Amino acid sequence: MTIQEAAQVALDCQDACNLSGVLRLFGEIVSEVIWPEARRLNQGTEFVNSHPICTLFLDKLTQLNHFSEHSRAYSKAWDEVKTLAKR
Repeated sequence: MTIQEAAQVALDCQDACNLSGVLRLFGEIVSEVIWPEARRLNQGTEFVNSHPICTLFLDKLTQLNHFSEHSRAYSKAWDEVKTLAKR
């Protein structure tokens, strides 16, 4: 997949309703498109982490999760995950 194709997929995913499908595509694009692009440009983790394609995917994933900066979702999830990790 080219960077242009990955960009189109990121745009197309903005209408998605399946978090697991978006996540799978996101992982594939980061591994197979954005990291190779970073290496080609002699860039590293910050390039990948802040790439606009990543930003669109992350925003969509937070929307699908109903996460909002103004909600208690993160704090609640943190507490629940800590509890799960201690089992």
